[in-house]
Amino acid sequence: MFAHVDINNCYVSCERLFKPELEGRVVVVLSNNDGCVIARSNEAKEIGIKMADAEFMVRQNLQKNDAVIFSSNYPLYADMSARLMNNLARYTYTLMVYSIDEAFMALGNIHSLDLEKHAETISTNVMHDTGLPITLGIGPTLSLAKLANKAAKKQKKAFMVLDTEEKISKAVKNFPIEDVWGVGLAYFQKLLEHKINTAHDFRQLKADFVRQQMTVQGWRLHQELWGIPCNVIRDVAERSKGIESSQSFNTYQTRLEPIEEAIAMHAATVALKLRQQKSMALTLTIYLRTNKHNVKHDQHYPSITVKVPFAANSTHQFTRVAVQAIRAIWQPGYNYLKTGLRATGIIPAGEVQYNMFANYEHSREQKLAGLMDDLNNRYGRGTLKLAIEGFDRKWIMKQESLSKQYTTKWNDIVVTR
Repeated sequence: MFAHVDINNCYVSCERLFKPELEGRVVVVLSNNDGCVIARSNEAKEIGIKMADAEFMVRQNLQKNDAVIFSSNYPLYADMSARLMNNLARYTYTLMVYSIDEAFMALGNIHSLDLEKHAETISTNVMHDTGLPITLGIGPTLSLAKLANKAAKKQKKAFMVLDTEEKISKAVKNFPIEDVWGVGLAYFQKLLEHKINTAHDFRQLKADFVRQQMTVQGWRLHQELWGIPCNVIRDVAERSKGIESSQSFNTYQTRLEPIEEAIAMHAATVALKLRQQKSMALTLTIYLRTNKHNVKHDQHYPSITVKVPFAANSTHQFTRVAVQAIRAIWQPGYNYLKTGLRATGIIPAGEVQYNMFANYEHSREQKLAGLMDDLNNRYGRGTLKLAIEGFDRKWIMKQESLSKQYTTKWNDIVVTR
């Protein structure tokens, strides 16, 4: 059996944890530059606030309902996520962190285990130990565990266990096919053509027909909904997805210098994430974006993919490559709104292939990176950084309603008497 766990209204729950007086009030969290809604309390959903609503379009509705608005506080959310994952690890021998607010767990030998009671125990203990409300779904496959989680949310339950065919059949009967994990827009439209509206309808299709129409991925999903495991749980998030860091500027950038500062910051962020998970990357993609919604400006979306000579996770090497790349794709005369960097071709740090004909000071790079990490861990992130990352950072994104970094900044730690 597998379990799927996620945090209810993740960003809102993190904010409420340190401001419990916000329970019962309309709360929303905004995206980069306070542009649109990316998290809502249940009260916000009830007054019609939708995901990705532009802030200026719902501003009047929020003011009318005395809403509390927060800018995205990613350091806080990431730290609370890490606390949750460490807590969940106590209940499984294999934990796969799927995103910042969700994870899969393998439950192991459960022959003598009361799954309903076990689910309740996990839910209660996590709330007690982290303060974060979670929903938990349990099933014989990853897809059914995810489905159980969503079904529990719809019924406003803390957990749901699908451990018998009777329970599974009841859960899939009216479950919308578009809400099934793995059914994207293309599959959804194709299934609608065949009058497949629910997970139950999808299960009734012949396996050969599914494989012909939806390739092997659709066939695996079909098998999983029948309780036959086809997806493999991993003890870390799937490395092939890559690691990315990006951010919109607070205003249009036409000069190269602030864009270099921003891409250097993203390079340092990605390199740090790789070191934290003991991985290295072979390929970096660097890109620039103008505002596609502003038709008055000329559009430019350049990107470049660079293969690193040796798999690396060094801040110095990533920054060197990223800055050279941004200089190659930047062009004067455009109003750039966003830049970012994505690392792919990720491998474990112990599997690096070296070239005997090239002189790469790997040990020196690792010592430098380790020194930076030690100092930043001791005195706070950003204490030591490369000069090209900038110090003024006038281009940094707008965060007019940013809460304190209660768990990641000494000056913001909660003080009690």
